[in-house]
Amino acid sequence: MQSQGKGKLYVVGTGPGSPDLLTLRAKKALEDSDYIIGHQRYVKLIEDIETDAEIIMSKMGREVERVKLAFELSKENIVSLISGGDPGIYGMSGLVSEFLYEGEESEVEFVPGISAFSIANGILGCPISNDFAVVSLSDLLLPWKEIKKRLECALLGDFVIAIYNPSSRKRRGRFDEAVEIINKYRDGCFVGIVKNASREGEEHIICRCEELERYSEFVDMSTVLIVGNSKTKFNGNEIMFTPRGYKI
Repeated sequence: MQSQGKGKLYVVGTGPGSPDLLTLRAKKALEDSDYIIGHQRYVKLIEDIETDAEIIMSKMGREVERVKLAFELSKENIVSLISGGDPGIYGMSGLVSEFLYEGEESEVEFVPGISAFSIANGILGCPISNDFAVVSLSDLLLPWKEIKKRLECALLGDFVIAIYNPSSRKRRGRFDEAVEIINKYRDGCFVGIVKNASREGEEHIICRCEELERYSEFVDMSTVLIVGNSKTKFNGNEIMFTPRGYKI
C-alpha cells in the first residue's frame, strides 16, 4: 500500500504481547501504514496483522536511529513506529517528543497501548486500585543513585509500586539492592511477581517482601513486580488487592 500525499507518523503501543490486547486504534494504524519500524521483539508480536507495509526491524540500543528513520520516511509515507506496552510509559513517545522539541517536523499521532503494569495488576487481582508509582530499575539512561532515591520516596509515601526492568544478567546486583531497600521501608508487605504477562510462559507468584530474595533467579526483564503498601491484602486465593476505602 502506498499512501497518497502528506505523510504521517504513528507512535503505536502494541500492548503487552497478546494479539487480543492490541487496541483497535493501534491495529488500524498498523494496517494503514506503508512502513512499520520497531525493535525485532515487538515486531514479532504483531505478525498476525494483515498489512502490506514494509517491516524494518532493529535491535536494542538503536532507538535513536529508529526515530530518525521514522521521521525521514514519514515525510511522504504513513509510518508506524511501534513500542511495547504503552509508548508513553518507558517507550518511544518520549524520544519522538524530544525530536519534535528540537525542531523535527512531521504530523505525529501517539496511539496508546495497554501497559504491562495494568495487565500484571489484573493477573494478580487489583493491588493497584489507589495511588501508585511506577519505577524502572534500568540504569541505562538514568543514574542508579537517582533510581534508588525515587524508589525510596515511593516507599516512604506508602505508594503501591510497579517495578519495571527489575533484573537482567548484567544487573542482578541492582535487583538485590532494590530488595534490600524494599525490606527497609516495608515490613511484611505483599509483592506480586508477574513474568511474561499475557504471553507464552506467563507465570505469577505472590509472596511477602522478605521472601523476594529467593526469587532472584526467576525475575528478569520480562517481569513486572507490584509491591503492595500497608493496606494491601492477599486472601490466599490468588487475589492480591488494595482496598479503595469503602465501608462495606
